[in-house]
Amino acid sequence: RHYFIQSNLRLMALAGYLCRRCNHLLAASAFPLQRIQEYRSVSTSAETSKSSVPPDADEVAKFDRLSSTWWSDDKDPLLLMNSVRVPLLKNLFSELEVELDDPPRVLDVGCGGGYLAEELAKQRMSVTAIDPSRDMIAIASRHAAKYAGELDLKYECSTVENIAEQFDVVVSSEVVEHVPCVKTFVNQCAQRVKPGGGLMFTTINRTLQSWLFGILLAEHVAGLVPPGTHEYHKLVPPEVLTGVIADCGFEVLELTGLRFNPITRQWSKTSDMSINYAVTAISAHLDDEIADNFDETY
Repeated sequence: RHYFIQSNLRLMALAGYLCRRCNHLLAASAFPLQRIQEYRSVSTSAETSKSSVPPDADEVAKFDRLSSTWWSDDKDPLLLMNSVRVPLLKNLFSELEVELDDPPRVLDVGCGGGYLAEELAKQRMSVTAIDPSRDMIAIASRHAAKYAGELDLKYECSTVENIAEQFDVVVSSEVVEHVPCVKTFVNQCAQRVKPGGGLMFTTINRTLQSWLFGILLAEHVAGLVPPGTHEYHKLVPPEVLTGVIADCGFEVLELTGLRFNPITRQWSKTSDMSINYAVTAISAHLDDEIADNFDETY
């Protein structure tokens, strides 16, 4: 009987804690519909007419603060995500019908501390990795220094609109949910892909499940992700992202959900896209007239 009472008290305490966190996060995570509608109106109107949008200073500052946590835990879910990201990228390369550079050239936009960029370089790709956070670039460069001379990997503190080259593939993983304008950002990435090349994005859907499991539980209960990493109103549904990609002249190759098991610490592909998902796409071969129209449109 004593055990039963103690168990009930623990459950009541947990329920109370979750209720308090829910009340706090419903406000802090911009879950209310009004905030979502305000964000949509801002990100789809004036900013979409610009050729570029500066990175959100608050987001850059946020990741500057988080930079010291990178490479400190080999069980970090974002590091473990390479187990699904790399095969997705390799499959994209296998479907490209253009002659690739040797080695294949990849631009990693928003590389953070270099989890994906470094692994791609280990896979014998030529990688240029950029991020607007100087602290992140410093952490990434410091970790890669142990492979000096072994990897074709270059880090730059920069944003995508400042890159003048084109690449076989441009990848941006867990970034679009942090940018001021998704349409402009995706367009800037698309312009860095050579004709016939590919794009890859991974991000988080905007659903009740993503708020509950991706923000509330992952950030504020289980501690899988640092608190404050994501804001609900900035999350991007797959129909929005694939629509923008199509508008940029790309054909979606693969759209898949990604699932993380916190017990086994493993990622897997899934048909469920309610939380994490990935999309790969292939560029059309644009003739001069279409290319001109494309430049005028964006």
